Amino acid sequence: MKLEDLKMEHKINEDEFLEVIESVGFKTYPKYQITTALKNTMYMVKVIVNNELAGIGRVVGDGSIVCMLSDICVKPKFQNNGIGKMIVLELKRLIEENVKDGEKMQIELTPTAGNEPFYEKCGFKYKPDVITGMYLWIKK
Repeated sequence: MKLEDLKMEHKINEDEFLEVIESVGFKTYPKYQITTALKNTMYMVKVIVNNELAGIGRVVGDGSIVCMLSDICVKPKFQNNGIGKMIVLELKRLIEENVKDGEKMQIELTPTAGNEPFYEKCGFKYKPDVITGMYLWIKK
């Protein structure tokens, strides 16, 4: 696939969010939850290739000490073209740009199984003998 016309933007709307996460088989949410999530997002990135939405990514967190990469998704037809790495590196850049001298911020992530090497290529550390991620879904 040729990535001739590639744009990166820092705004994602509810329909774009759903479009991308559904394309990769992630759980979906009611639209009002997505509205709230996007409103409370620290940083967001979307990549558009040849006028088509290709991928998204977000950073959520407390805005001071800890943040987390979330919803790093690239539509299947655009995968393996470096778009995921572009999204992660842009989110890292936005975080780095906003950490002031003398401060530090930890970026956490919970990769889907098998994607650890991808995030290592983006500069993240993977030490399963030291720390492992866990999660819990609460559903009503």
